[in-house]
Amino acid sequence: MGKKSKTNQGEIKLRQECYQLSKDGKVISEISKILNRTRPWIYKWLKRAKTDDPEWYLDESKEPKKKPTKIDQKLENDIVGIRKKLVKRDTPETRYAFHGAVAIHQELDKSGYKDKPNLSTINRIIKRNGLIVKEQRKAGNNEPKAYYPCICTRYPGHVYQLDLVTPRYITGYGRIVSVNRIDVYSAKANLNQYQSKGADSIISFAIEDWSEHGIPHYLQLDNEAAFRGSLYHPRTFGKLTRFCLNFGVELIFIPFKEPWRNGYIESFNSRFNERLWLFQKFTDLEHLRNEAKLFKDKYNNFQAYKKERFSKQYLHGYTTRYFPQGFRFDLSIELPITNGRIHFVRLVNEKGYINVFNEDFYINKDFSFEYVWTTIFTKEQSLKVYYQATKDSKKELIKTVDYKLREPVKNRMPVKLFC
Repeated sequence: MGKKSKTNQGEIKLRQECYQLSKDGKVISEISKILNRTRPWIYKWLKRAKTDDPEWYLDESKEPKKKPTKIDQKLENDIVGIRKKLVKRDTPETRYAFHGAVAIHQELDKSGYKDKPNLSTINRIIKRNGLIVKEQRKAGNNEPKAYYPCICTRYPGHVYQLDLVTPRYITGYGRIVSVNRIDVYSAKANLNQYQSKGADSIISFAIEDWSEHGIPHYLQLDNEAAFRGSLYHPRTFGKLTRFCLNFGVELIFIPFKEPWRNGYIESFNSRFNERLWLFQKFTDLEHLRNEAKLFKDKYNNFQAYKKERFSKQYLHGYTTRYFPQGFRFDLSIELPITNGRIHFVRLVNEKGYINVFNEDFYINKDFSFEYVWTTIFTKEQSLKVYYQATKDSKKELIKTVDYKLREPVKNRMPVKLFC
């Protein structure tokens, strides 16, 4: 029998008396009145009294009857060894590796373990062996508590987040800029490095990226000048905006001074900075690009394993578009403004205004310190502002403004013209 827990002596006597009263011929209702106990209580202890347990009147221990299988010492030693190896990062294989429970699980899988422990067990082993790496927490942002409207990603390529890591300098070589991109749904990343942070570098990256990984539905950015164009003139569309409009990509500009709204790419940028840029000295652009590719491949391999084994996302049906083989684009050409949509998430200021492409628009003071979703419709030449109070609320159109452009809107130039 299982181990018994301690039981109050008075309670033991009541249970024994309950059994004796039953043997004396008392019915359940009578025993209930005599002992001032409920009928379920009486049924329970009469049932227990009829077992072969000589100590039936004692409480059973609440300790689980079935204990999880204890991790054998060899497996624990292997987990500890893998953790130390991944943290040390002193081999080409581990140079850009993750070192958490998922990464250890992945290494066990590579080693041929069929019955791998779950992530919580791996974490317990790491903790009891004193291998927790305490990382300094970043100061919290001053994020307003108002509801923030965003796209719920449903498939790979639905939303890309893109950012620049700049400036960086290679001693004896000069300045470099890294264009970093992450797929919000799949968490897979891509990056490349250039000597300039202008729109030409970003478009060159996009052509290479979208030819290999697919053209996104939405491309989410901050308000960097290279992304939006002029910092002074209103209703002026930059080269990247025109490029995206022509090829059917909808830009989303996050609010000013709120980089955490691009949390996926910001996290990747931090890893890029700590694990790649600050980890070694580079000789030139080619050296950095070669190491960046190894860094990216390690990162994406880990994300694919994590998604495959531990993700609970439901993948909706989707179709991926690519730039065709042989796609060529002359960066000296300025594309016309074409039919499409450009989106902005803006925080309404205390006076009731938002700013879109260097121009202030009055919304309403009633919406001060609330977020609104704003869209430019180039064909209609209109700007529409939507408000959503909560995640479950319906998005409402609260304002429409004529948005006369500086030049005529033309039809998109087909991809085949660039092949």
